[in-house]
Amino acid sequence: MLPEAVKTYIHTHRQEAVDTLSKLIGFPSVATPQPQDGFPYGKPAAEALDFMLEQLSALGMTCTNYDYHMGAADWDDTLPPHLGILCHLDVVPAVQANWTSDPFTAEIRNDRIYGRGAIDDKGPAVAVLYALRAIKAAGIPLRKNVRFLLGCNEENGSTDLAYYLAHAAMPPQVFTPDGSYPIIHLEKGMLRLEFTKQTADPIVRFSAGTAPNAVPADASVSLSAAFCGAAEQGSQITRQGNKLAYKGVAAHASTPESGDNAITGLLTYLGSDAAFADCKALAQLFPHGCTDGSGLGIACADTESGALTCICSMLHVENGMLTGCVDIRFPVCTTKEAVLEQVQAAFAAKGFRCEARIQSDPHHTSKDTPFVQDLLAVYEEQTGTKGECIAIGGGTYVHDIAGGVAFGMEYPDWDYHMHGDDEFLPLEQLEENTCMMAAAILRICGE
Repeated sequence: MLPEAVKTYIHTHRQEAVDTLSKLIGFPSVATPQPQDGFPYGKPAAEALDFMLEQLSALGMTCTNYDYHMGAADWDDTLPPHLGILCHLDVVPAVQANWTSDPFTAEIRNDRIYGRGAIDDKGPAVAVLYALRAIKAAGIPLRKNVRFLLGCNEENGSTDLAYYLAHAAMPPQVFTPDGSYPIIHLEKGMLRLEFTKQTADPIVRFSAGTAPNAVPADASVSLSAAFCGAAEQGSQITRQGNKLAYKGVAAHASTPESGDNAITGLLTYLGSDAAFADCKALAQLFPHGCTDGSGLGIACADTESGALTCICSMLHVENGMLTGCVDIRFPVCTTKEAVLEQVQAAFAAKGFRCEARIQSDPHHTSKDTPFVQDLLAVYEEQTGTKGECIAIGGGTYVHDIAGGVAFGMEYPDWDYHMHGDDEFLPLEQLEENTCMMAAAILRICGE
């Protein structure tokens, strides 16, 4: 059981943890695609990392800044790192108009903290920080070293992790609270593709999607000719002259069925006009409401990892050049090579060019390892419910780390609006998760 002194510290410092998370949310740390202001992912991401490393240094941990790609804090640097806890401080973009409150100003409502990163992944980072503080305050020694890792580019390719691995080794046991409970031990493979075409459709500008791994909630288009389509104008479509917009519902790319893709909704509408041949072609490749890749001919599923998911996550037209992004999560029953070959053939048949930008195989850690069994025991002890290993479509931070698993912080049957509007974390769960992180550290590294 978690020592009473640790639980008491966590409970009595709950408001302090909320305040720390509020400050962290205040950094609009969307990683920039190119270095900016002398930092690899922009100044806000660098400031968020500095803030966390300051907290950890004040705790007495030995901190290393890997050139603002990633930070590391060691509990006892005289020992080799045994347990790695991997969090990230970068976040996906937020459309402020769609939020009830400013996404980068934390707000407490209904005993929840709202703000971008509250659950993914700033809340988990703060939970780990206060778990370490509680263990230190309780005077409990650790016989093995914990290394707390904080990255700045998880959401767009994890180049931060690649940079770290080029300079330091990963601990032999690693978990990330960048997923769901009980334990995620299997993650689908991922393909992120870019497609292009010089289009003759009468479009001045098409704009939709702000993140490659999210179902877009908004799509808008400005036309160079009057729209003469026969499609019924639903409540999601608004028209002002030659400007049209579609209002959908945002969702994570790994669970696209919970969203309403604004891109495919608007493409379907435009495609009813014969002048929009490329829009019609894309609507055939990505039928509105279809998330299994059927339009591309890649639908497949297996009992262990589930069904393939596929979305068009971004689409832009400027000066006649059409550019789009596709996010595909595929099960273990197929390969990235087979999926890519079929997708490229399907696009080529419609006159589009398609190239892979990110490719990764599925990740699988055996549920029988002592490490996994230790974490399951912690989950059962802290929640009183049976622990199990699960498979997901989302790629967590440990996707390319052998033996790594995701452990929290999302509880089953909860929708925290991760990557969506009004992302939140219940304050009670922040405290509960801090206890969970402390219990895991003590079980794996304690006396």
